[in-house]
Amino acid sequence: MTEPILTYFFYFKFFCLAICCGLLIGIIYYFWKLRLFTKWAEKWQNWWEIIPAFSLSGKSQKEWKKIDKLLKEPYQSSWKLAVLKAEAIVKKTLNFMGYAGDDFTKILEELKFRGYQNLEVLFQIHNIREKIINDKNFSLSQDRAREIVHIYKKFWDELLNTL
Repeated sequence: MTEPILTYFFYFKFFCLAICCGLLIGIIYYFWKLRLFTKWAEKWQNWWEIIPAFSLSGKSQKEWKKIDKLLKEPYQSSWKLAVLKAEAIVKKTLNFMGYAGDDFTKILEELKFRGYQNLEVLFQIHNIREKIINDKNFSLSQDRAREIVHIYKKFWDELLNTL
């Protein structure tokens, strides 16, 4: 009489193990979909003062591809967004390199003291970015937006070469 009960418990253990594994896989999948693991990793990297290589990762390359897609769209708002995102990538890379600050102009002034050249162009296109943000009627052509993004990309590449 006890043998059938032991057999059922034996199979019940495997059934419960399979369900637990399935639930664990589901939890991990949803954490991955919600990007909680990357948020925790960034939090721990900041706490341990580990500078992630954002600028060398595929993530930054994807961001530049998104910017290129925005520049190909026929909408002026997309071109303006591309300019804003390009400066954001450069600023994020500069922050990772240790140039902290909320104001991009102050970061550029600090770079000027460090010996970087041709920063006047970056000051000018930063002013264009400020006009995009502050003036809703500011007009930006697609060619000018491409030129601005190209300057940011070139500067970003120069930053990578200094690492």
